[in-house]
Order: sequence, then structure tokens, then C-alpha cells
Amino acid sequence: MSTDDWLLLAGLVGAIFLGTSTQRITGVGFALISSPLLVALLGPFDGVIVVNIFGTLTAFAVFWQVRSQVEYSRAVRMLVPALVAIIPGAWVAREVPPHVLSVLIGALVVLALAGSFVARPGGFFSGRPGAVLAGAVSGFMNVTAGVGGPAVSAYAVASRWPQTTFAATAQLYFFVLGLTSLLAKQALPDLRWPQVAGCILAVVAGVVVGEQTSRRIPPQVARTGVIALAFLGSGLILTRGILGWVGY
Repeated sequence: MSTDDWLLLAGLVGAIFLGTSTQRITGVGFALISSPLLVALLGPFDGVIVVNIFGTLTAFAVFWQVRSQVEYSRAVRMLVPALVAIIPGAWVAREVPPHVLSVLIGALVVLALAGSFVARPGGFFSGRPGAVLAGAVSGFMNVTAGVGGPAVSAYAVASRWPQTTFAATAQLYFFVLGLTSLLAKQALPDLRWPQVAGCILAVVAGVVVGEQTSRRIPPQVARTGVIALAFLGSGLILTRGILGWVGY
């Protein structure tokens, strides 16, 4: 391989390793961490497809590792509205200008996260309605903006969902959501076999390192990381929309 090929391989492996380890520690964050790097390396189409593929693989790998801690009923509660919301989300993604959509979604998630700080345990956002709303918004965002984590994070904060079970349950949720998105797109990225092999190894390494690291991080610190990543993701979406709106 040429020097450029090695640099590309190193960038792919690094982006996926960082995204995977972050997701294992906090329960979310693969797309938020890896997407900017992968899109810069591969372009918007292949970059997003790689995020989808290895984000789904990461979610499954982590889910299998923590499956005994998954709250399956809660996952189903979020998944059903999420999968339904993918249908109108796909239509909106085709019809609404991307920058307008990004501004709207980013602003809504920032408001949802801000509101979660004052939500009372046992309130509206703590029970079944909150799970349904979070799933619907997350599914809609996943197909329109490529980021489904912030809405789920907002629900986790509002409902005071324990970090351990949230991080486990979120993996099943993101795996099903990612697999559905991939089946809907019916496309594969233009990668060579060494790049594919390197990305798979990066997922394995990220899960192992994230597992070891998560044991040393207090739940409150991990939850703070979830909130920070959710704000970061919504902020990136909002910024991208504003820049697109003004012509940059």
C-alpha cells in the first residue's frame, strides 16, 4: 500500500476505536466521535455508511457483552416509535432543505436536554410517554440527521435512568435502529479488505479498552459524559445547519 493508503487506514482505525471505546463507557457517542473524522476521510456518502455499519457492529458487540443488564421492555418501548418515525423522517429528509432540518433538530434537542435538568422523577418524561417520545424523536433524527443519541440521552437524564442499565439497553436500541437504517439504504462503502479488517479490529479493541475503562469510572462521571456528548451532538447539528443556512 502507498503512504496515502496507510494514512487512510490509520485514520479509519483511530476514528472507529475512539467511537467504540466512548460508546462502551457512556452508552452513546460512536457517531458523535467518529462521524466528523470518517466523513472528512471518505466523503459524506461513504463516511456516513461506514458510521452506520461500524456503529451497528459496535452496538451489537457491546450489547452481547452486557446483555444480562439490558432492560428489554424499555428498549422495545423506545424501538417501536423509533422505527415508525423513520418513515416520515425519510420523507422529510428528502423534502426539507438539510440546513433547515439541522437547525430545527439541533434546537429541539438542546431544549430537551435543558428541560431534563428540571424534570421531576415520576413526571411525564419518566414513564412510558417519555420513552415513546424519546424513541420517536431519536428515530426521526437518526434518518434525517444521522444522530439518534441525543434524544435518548435526554430521556435517560429526565427519567433518572441508572447509568449501568441505560448504557446496556442503549446498545440493543442502537443495534436495531442502525440495522434498520442500513437495510433501508441498501448501500456499501468503497473500502478495501485491509481497511475493513482494520476497522473490525478497531471495534474489538475499542470494546476491550472501553470495558476496562468503564470499571474505573464512577457512574456519575459517565452520566456527565453522556450529557456532554448529547449537547455536543446537538450543537454540531445546530452549527452545521446555521452554516448551511448562511451559505458556508
